[in-house]
Amino acid sequence: MKKQLEKALKAAKASMEASDFQINEKHIDLVRRNLSGDLTDEEFNKEVMKLVNAKGGQNDREST
Repeated sequence: MKKQLEKALKAAKASMEASDFQINEKHIDLVRRNLSGDLTDEEFNKEVMKLVNAKGGQNDREST
């Protein structure tokens, strides 16, 4: 199961990056913790919102 999870995370990361989103290890760790049951969906959503608010709602990359 862990191998499948890592494969899915890698594919999702590649897909997001193809859409010009930068994915870092903190993002991957949040998803991994949620999918493994270490974070509830509510906790996951709160953590994601913290990241979004810390960035001012912007993607990690500069706009061109």
